Amino acid sequence: MAQRRPNFICFITDQQRADHMGCAGNPVIRTPNLDRIARGGVRFERAYCNNPLCMPSRATLFTGRTARGHRVRSNGIPLEAGLPTIGDALTDAGYRTHGIGKIHLRTFSLPSGLRPEQADPVAFCESRDMWRSGRLAALPRPYYGLQTVEFCGGHGVDYWGDYRRWVDEAAPGAMELTRPEKARVPPTGADQSWKSALPEELHPSKWIADRAVAFLEEQQAGRPFFLWVSFPDPHHPFCPVAPYDEMYPPKDVPMPARREGELDHLPPHFKRIAEHGGLVSGRRAPTLMPDEHLREIIAHTYGMVSCVDAHLGRVLDALDASPLAGDTVVAFMADHADLMGDHWLLNKGPFHLDGMVKVPFLWRWPGVFPEGVETAALGSLLDFAPTILDLAGVPVPEGPVPARPEAPQMLPAWAGVSLAPLLRGEADRVHESVVIENDEDYLGQRLRTLVTERHKLTLYAGQPYGELFDLEADPQELVNLWDDPASASLRADLTAQLAHQLALTDDRLPRRLTHA
Repeated sequence: MAQRRPNFICFITDQQRADHMGCAGNPVIRTPNLDRIARGGVRFERAYCNNPLCMPSRATLFTGRTARGHRVRSNGIPLEAGLPTIGDALTDAGYRTHGIGKIHLRTFSLPSGLRPEQADPVAFCESRDMWRSGRLAALPRPYYGLQTVEFCGGHGVDYWGDYRRWVDEAAPGAMELTRPEKARVPPTGADQSWKSALPEELHPSKWIADRAVAFLEEQQAGRPFFLWVSFPDPHHPFCPVAPYDEMYPPKDVPMPARREGELDHLPPHFKRIAEHGGLVSGRRAPTLMPDEHLREIIAHTYGMVSCVDAHLGRVLDALDASPLAGDTVVAFMADHADLMGDHWLLNKGPFHLDGMVKVPFLWRWPGVFPEGVETAALGSLLDFAPTILDLAGVPVPEGPVPARPEAPQMLPAWAGVSLAPLLRGEADRVHESVVIENDEDYLGQRLRTLVTERHKLTLYAGQPYGELFDLEADPQELVNLWDDPASASLRADLTAQLAHQLALTDDRLPRRLTHA
């Protein structure tokens, strides 16, 4: 139980790697404000998303359930409106809940062949076409437990929602400056990469921070709040604004984890996508490219992260200058990461390699969490919701339940666990393993992964191939041991462990109401 009823500011970025922070040991990138959160609290060195795609991962953050539980198995599947969320639970407990920026619990596009005038504006309330056609001017309220939302849809060159309306009113025509043909200097031809001509004062990261500061200024002592601050960056396209577009010389960025010939020892779709491309969730084009293009992409991504960091810092400044600071938990995470050239791949897709599934995870609560702690304990985004509710002293929303439990030995409602004992320094670990999953419908694949303290095993349902890595001996995952005869017993043992964990993390709701 929490010592007091805290506020929460939850910062989330889109597609940011765990190692794209100074506090994570990156020797080049400058993230003074993320480092400031880490110095004031706890940083997880081994936090994982449970699904490496935007919509499933965000649905897990809101519902505390796996993709199997909330059924957002992949991008393009809306989150069912009636599922209980942490926002619902906090609202019922008297919290003020507000979201700013990217939400992405419903699809950004309409189903093929469906026109805006035919579409349900509630079912497709985050859709680009619905906003642009004028059928929508705001998200429904409440929205998955958020009492109010200031919405920004899109990435880089294509925005809609409350943010886009603000830009169009503040500087008509300025959004055209986001386009690659309007770049500050001619693009080099690097994949999805250019220097955006949009002024920083009109950038979504600034608008999101401005709205977060305004929200903090409106809060009154006595009523706790939950503030969701969601930045669309550093998701591709890789198009930072000045001055961040020139902050990192491409020659200075470290090159990715890869080795010649490794694609011959990975599942066949790795090499096919790297060399020829193909439609998968998050990527269409081939990923092999000249090193100078990859260096530019990494440098531009660093710039986008530093831009987010600068504006996130403005929110921290406002918080720390207010009387709210001591009673406010600050959390920072990303929904998933980006391979950034690791293993000759870019962006995301049916790949459970660490560059894509390890995410930043920072927590701060002055006077309650110890300062400057770096933990190697396993954690995942599935633990986010139970941790928030535990710190708030709010029960997990279970839906209909009998007055007395019908089955006292039933498992807790959510598969994730509260990280509060670890965050307070009362425990060294809360997990022996983490499960990652996603269904790549475009390829007919179902991936299931087990991460333990030392190993990682990935199964492709119905396929003879897979992945097995010794993360202690091979931290960059350059040697796949799946077909190694000496690793056969290890593979069998991890497969059995994965089967148990899949059963244990299956959905536990709805609750049993009667014996029969």
